[in-house]
Amino acid sequence: MTTPPERLHSVESIHVARERRLRERYGGFSWGADFLGFAVANFFTVVFLALVGAIVGAVGYQMGAPAPKVGGTLSPTSQHLGVGGVIGALIAIALAYLLGGYAAGRMARFDGVKNGIGVVLWTIVVGIILGIIGAVLGTKFNVAGQLHLTIDAATLTRAGVISLVITLLVMVAAAACGGRMGAAYHRTIDREAGVT
Repeated sequence: MTTPPERLHSVESIHVARERRLRERYGGFSWGADFLGFAVANFFTVVFLALVGAIVGAVGYQMGAPAPKVGGTLSPTSQHLGVGGVIGALIAIALAYLLGGYAAGRMARFDGVKNGIGVVLWTIVVGIILGIIGAVLGTKFNVAGQLHLTIDAATLTRAGVISLVITLLVMVAAAACGGRMGAAYHRTIDREAGVT
């Protein structure tokens, strides 16, 4: 016995209305889920960056790259290792924030992209707080002075701004993608269960 088209249409409209009600009630940013996604992203950032550092160090040792001296010029091998380290660090951050965004999107269930971006927003908030603490304590602990480093403030600012923008773009793209994947997990289960 076949189901009349009117019945099929009414069932579909019920599912759509249910999804809309749930999204209105539970959608948007879930700051708790986003914070846990931020914690996941930071954990994996530390792990992946440690792996990148170990790989670059091992390759540098095998290639016989000399240890750079403060204020000295870098050898071509050290320069290539530095470029490889930067690329590896960006990949590590992308993977970490993909996982953090996935965790946030899966816990939040709705609006995965928003909650993936929420992971990055938590990172910015915590970074600002730590920056304020660093500025307050920085007058007491001058690390550059203790290590006798001469730092060109203009060069440091330019390099810092460029690296910050690139890193933020990588983090936002990866976290948003991860959040979307995390939220899609629930859609798949709902389809399999015949809920949507």
